[in-house]
Amino acid sequence: MKKNRILILLIISSLTLSGCWDERLLKNGRLVFSSAFDLTSDGDIHATAIIRDFKEGTPTNTEVEADAKTIRDVRMHMDRKISGNFEPSKNRIFLLGEDLARNDVYDFLDIFYRDPNSSISSKLAVAEGEAANILRTIQQKNVLISEFLIESISSGESFTGVPKVNMQSVCTLMFDEGKDFFVPLFKLKDEEVIMDGTALFHKRAMSGTLSIPESTLMLVLMNKKAKIARVVTKVDKGKKVNIENYITYNLVDPKTKMKLISTTPGNIEVELTMKTGVTIVEFPQDELADKAKVKELEKSITRHLEQDAEEVIRKVQEANSDLLGIGRELIAFHPEVWQQVDWEKEYPTITIKPTIELKIIGNGIIN
Repeated sequence: MKKNRILILLIISSLTLSGCWDERLLKNGRLVFSSAFDLTSDGDIHATAIIRDFKEGTPTNTEVEADAKTIRDVRMHMDRKISGNFEPSKNRIFLLGEDLARNDVYDFLDIFYRDPNSSISSKLAVAEGEAANILRTIQQKNVLISEFLIESISSGESFTGVPKVNMQSVCTLMFDEGKDFFVPLFKLKDEEVIMDGTALFHKRAMSGTLSIPESTLMLVLMNKKAKIARVVTKVDKGKKVNIENYITYNLVDPKTKMKLISTTPGNIEVELTMKTGVTIVEFPQDELADKAKVKELEKSITRHLEQDAEEVIRKVQEANSDLLGIGRELIAFHPEVWQQVDWEKEYPTITIKPTIELKIIGNGIIN
């Protein structure tokens, strides 16, 4: 009986306790699906947002633009231009203009990490030129622009063309002294939006670019291969039909090991060893039943792949973008060396030597 009285008192007490409730009704909001940010000639922020509307049950896009000194100020300007509340919590992609990306991007992204209503799982990408121009196309090939950008990135991630990153994953890397990051790069050509490669970052600012094939090879060297990693290599130059000079192949289960073979300040050397299988996807010359031809082909592919890897590494070092996390290795395993070097000046000059061990393990269904 005593226990019952205590239980009743507890229930009554809980009913009389005050609480707080933060209610945000979606029916009162105008949902933002994609956003673009550019720098104006005055150094202000020009923002473009795509808001999802419905017309006779069919989804449509409404474009809203505003200029302001800060991102929060931009939101307030946009809120005054639309009916309902400006609601960015469903934003799926942030697109940064090239001029803005070459500055400290955290200055512009700070609000999204502080606001609990922000979607930090959103994709982050850079646009060649002005980002607003891409969202102004409204749709691409009968697909609304927000969906087009997201689907392009998802496709690029699946064939190891661009890295799998979002607002949350790049946040930690922006403050990591020993590792940098890269994000998808779009461009607008003749009113057509194209995924053109990746934008390299040094610390928190864009510092260079890679093409899609270069990005694929860089991701493989980072052990970030997705479902497919396909490469086209020129293995000949004497054939009458140009297509016969090339071979297309998939990398199968590539594994890269990184080893610091010298940690002397001023003479840091890194060895990258990649072992991979290869399956032939397209090779008009054929002759793959000939073992001698296969061995010759393996040597030719290896040689060209190593040359491509050297060129990619050169471009990454030129951009001072430590995508491999060599600085992080020094911090973790050679802290005394890390204390002696100025990594910003040291990294572009270190020696990174890629070595590839390759074996053809499949040639399609043709015997």
